[in-house]
Amino acid sequence: MRSLLLSGALALLTLPASLAHADWALSQGSGSATMSQQAGPVKITFFCTRSRPDQLQVSFDPWPQPARGAMIWITLPDGRNDRQPMDVMARDRALSVTLMTSSLVLEHLQQAASLGFDIDNREIARTDAKGTGAFRLAVLEQCGF
Repeated sequence: MRSLLLSGALALLTLPASLAHADWALSQGSGSATMSQQAGPVKITFFCTRSRPDQLQVSFDPWPQPARGAMIWITLPDGRNDRQPMDVMARDRALSVTLMTSSLVLEHLQQAASLGFDIDNREIARTDAKGTGAFRLAVLEQCGF
């Protein structure tokens, strides 16, 4: 059983990054907003809450091993890239990271054409950004930033 779990974890980590084409799913209310998308075997979820201004929590579920660093690449429609580090917070079944925001980061997220995610200097997913504009508005309305 242990070897089966280990081989499954290794398979997850060796999958090539591919562009996910589904819209980001949005939910909001009572001072929080969430958007998520399935990118291959990993579900990526952004979350904000009014009690933590200027921070977006991002989770990668499942994530089978510890990580030292994470990065988001926001590609704009004109081809420019905004690269933002994310602080690794915890790992249980999922990896949890924090993205510190600014008005520029949130503007880029709203206008993004695609998003890329690196963990420990390896791209694990690329997604289109359909729905990130709606998430930006939800962050403003529900989380206050």
